[in-house]
Amino acid sequence: MVRLFMKQEYISMQNRIIVKDESGKDVFLIVGKWGRVGDALSLYSLDGSLIAEAKQTFLSIFPKFDLYYEGEKVASVVKRPGIRNPYFTVSKLNWVISGNFSEKRYTIRHYTELIMKLEKSHSYTGDFYSLLVMNEEHAPLCCLLSVIVDHYSPRRSSLRQLQLQSRYSLGFYQPVFGFSTFCHDLVVTNCRLSKKTD
Repeated sequence: MVRLFMKQEYISMQNRIIVKDESGKDVFLIVGKWGRVGDALSLYSLDGSLIAEAKQTFLSIFPKFDLYYEGEKVASVVKRPGIRNPYFTVSKLNWVISGNFSEKRYTIRHYTELIMKLEKSHSYTGDFYSLLVMNEEHAPLCCLLSVIVDHYSPRRSSLRQLQLQSRYSLGFYQPVFGFSTFCHDLVVTNCRLSKKTD
């Protein structure tokens, strides 16, 4: 069993991601980009040797990636619609990734066997993803899967999006016919007219 950490801000910026162990020692380096067909993520050991890759082969709201370990294709990752929440399948390995993706809490399982557990952790230096990998041999693939899942996870609405949504709300604080907007427009029009008459 091994616990690894990845800093959230680097994942969301598609920057170089350094994976650290519990003692703070650098373990892996992930470079590349994702989001378009042909894009690839590559995971390297600290001596510079390529260990694993994820190559995007299909672009949609349910994308597909091929996973390579030491140069050999070992699986394909596909996002799938669920009854309540989407989930990811990792073919050939028979892994399923499920959980609360917006809260950054999910697991990878092989049937009932736990492969990896991911949780978001907070510290004074920023937010991290904490990966608890049950078998150290699975760590490289689990790191790549975590980056892919993070990219395709639903994001919390930004403050601006919430403001825009509230403008079209029929709630108590937002009048149905836009009366507050009407009053604002009336005041602005009156100010313009008074300036013209002066």
